[in-house]
Formats: sequence, structure tokens, C-alpha cells
Amino acid sequence: MIALASVSLADLATQASERLKADLAVLGGEPPPEILVQGDGRTQILALSSAEEASPGALCFVTSPAFLAKAQAGRAAAVVAPPSLAQSLGDWPALVTVEPRLAFAAILGLAQEALRPPFPAGEPFFRDRPSCQIGPNVILGPQSYIGARVKIGANSVVGPGVFLEDDVEIGQNTILHPRAILRWGVKVGDRCQIHAGAVIGEDGFGYTQVPSPKTGRLIHYKNPHLGRVVIGDDVEIGALSAVDRGLVADTVIERGTKMDNLAQIGHNCHLGQDVIVVAQVGCAGHSQVGDRVFLLGQCGLTHGAVVGQDAIITGQSGVTGQVPAGRQPWSGTPVRPQSQTLRTQAMVLNDLPRWRRFWSVFKKSPTYEALKKTLSETEV
Repeated sequence: MIALASVSLADLATQASERLKADLAVLGGEPPPEILVQGDGRTQILALSSAEEASPGALCFVTSPAFLAKAQAGRAAAVVAPPSLAQSLGDWPALVTVEPRLAFAAILGLAQEALRPPFPAGEPFFRDRPSCQIGPNVILGPQSYIGARVKIGANSVVGPGVFLEDDVEIGQNTILHPRAILRWGVKVGDRCQIHAGAVIGEDGFGYTQVPSPKTGRLIHYKNPHLGRVVIGDDVEIGALSAVDRGLVADTVIERGTKMDNLAQIGHNCHLGQDVIVVAQVGCAGHSQVGDRVFLLGQCGLTHGAVVGQDAIITGQSGVTGQVPAGRQPWSGTPVRPQSQTLRTQAMVLNDLPRWRRFWSVFKKSPTYEALKKTLSETEV
């Protein structure tokens, strides 16, 4: 439950529509679908809540009759719903749109602006202030470190304790959350968010092995990584994630890609546009990920793996080679089309025990006739 200052349903619809229109225009999207007010638009909204936590005064997001029933049971003031539920609503106040999730996301954004306090300005430490270019309306949080020749675009926010090493470039309207670390030469585009504790531009994990017969050791000789990390516009990187710099060429994350918490992107990886990377995904060095790919939780890409555009790699799967382009799910290790993986799993669970019992009987049968007799008496 998120409490709000009182606002009418009609005003909220107008504000959400205007926000969506502005946001999608910046992102290069199509104009948003219309948000229609059904019922009494003067209904006052005092809170946002899930259907399960519905209470008088709350606006709930519903997408099915089951959630609608929960919101009604809680006597919510209004709902955000798809047209398929419009008839079921009767006179109940509602915001009806073909993209209810999108509308509710805009409303949550409006609430966030009102509720989340801005990062405070403070006393940053500049290594060499005259060499830096700080745009207008930039907020530098307390105890942030600003290296030499750092560039920060207009309206960006550098949270408390953020570390920006030499030659870092930050675009406009970008937010760096507390204690994010950007190592030397990292470049970040406009309207990005890098969440707390993320580390961008640390050395890649690469060593040259040198045997030492005298000592019996295998010496791991470090490969210094001198490439950069280049992050496009509208990218979000989750808390405690890591993106390693390239060996010589750059590690690149293109526009619109979103990363969850605790993800690892290795050296010289290239993630295309609008990729989704869910928590605990690991991409080994030189992995290539096409546009609009989904990498779901805990999946992994081995060194040099290639995932074609639009593919979906399901949770805990392992990509060891190349996945072709196309919007279909891939699963297992190594990945195969999910339908094949599910058939294999079903066979292992259902048929393998039967085959094991069959071979046990087969080995103990001296003749074919004895085998037939045993099988007719035994459930296999």
C-alpha cells in the first residue's frame, strides 16, 4: 500500500497520459494508448495498492476476474483494468486501457516523484576540479569522488558515496545511486540508472597460464584490461551488478537494455538494444547478445557464446555455442529449443526407471524364452 496526496481519478488519468506521452516520445516509442475514465472521475484516490491489499480509497491494478473480485472485496476506490473487464465493472470507477500495466507504471512513476526524497547535495571530493565539465542542475552527493576530466551532463544525479574515476563520461538525466563505482574511462549515456553498489569498468577476469616445472605450480599471469565500458542511452543496471572492461576493445551495452541485480557481464561482451538481463545471469568474456533478447534468472553464457536477436534463454540454462535469432524459448545445458528439453526431461523421469528395470531383468535371463517369461510376470 502506497499512500498518496488526494487526487481525483480523472486528474490521475490526465497526468498518467501526459507522462507516458512524454516518456515514450523520448524513448522513440509509439504514442501511448488512450486511458479512459469509466464511472465517476471525481473519485478521490488516496493510495495505490495490489488487489490483495485493496482498501477504501485505493487504486488497484487488475488484469483478470479473480483480481477484480479481490479488489471489489477490499472495497477499492477504483481500478486500472483492460477493456475485457470493462463490462464487469458496471458503474465502479476505473481507468480502462488496452495496456493497463503501462498505465499503472506511469502512475507509479508519478507517485515516486512525490514520495522519494531527492539525493542531497553535499561536499564531493574533486581530484582536479578545473579539468571536469559539470552540466547545469547536476546534483553531487556527499562523499562522492570525482576524478580528473570527468564529464557529467545536465540534470544528472550523483548519489552519496559514488566513485567516478578519471575520464568517466556521464550523459544527461542519468542517476547514479549511492556507492556505485565507475572506473576510469567508462562512458554512460543519457537517462540511465546505475543502482547502488554496481561496479562498472573493473578489470576483466583473464590470465595467461605459465607452467613452472621446477615448483610444480601453474602460474596465472594477469592480463591487464585496457578497453572501456560503453553504455548507451536508457540503460538500467541493477544493484551489485558488475560490468567488466574489455581487454583492448570495449565492452558495450546498447540502448534500452535493462539489467537486474547481481548480474555479471564479462570483458568484451556486447549486449544489443532492449535486452533484458534477470538476476544472477552471467555472461563470460566475448559473449554476443542480440537485440531484444531475454536472459532469465541464473542462466549463463560461456566464453564467446552468441545469442541471436529476440531469443529467450530460460532460467538456469547454459549457452555454450550459438543460438539462432527468433522469438522462441531455449532451455537446458547446453540449450536446445525448450520443447525438446521438456520432452527429454519427461523421458528421463518417466521412462528411464522402466528401462533400468528392463536391463536388470535382461542381464539375469539365460535365454530369450526365460526373458519373455520373466517380463510377463514382472511389471517393467
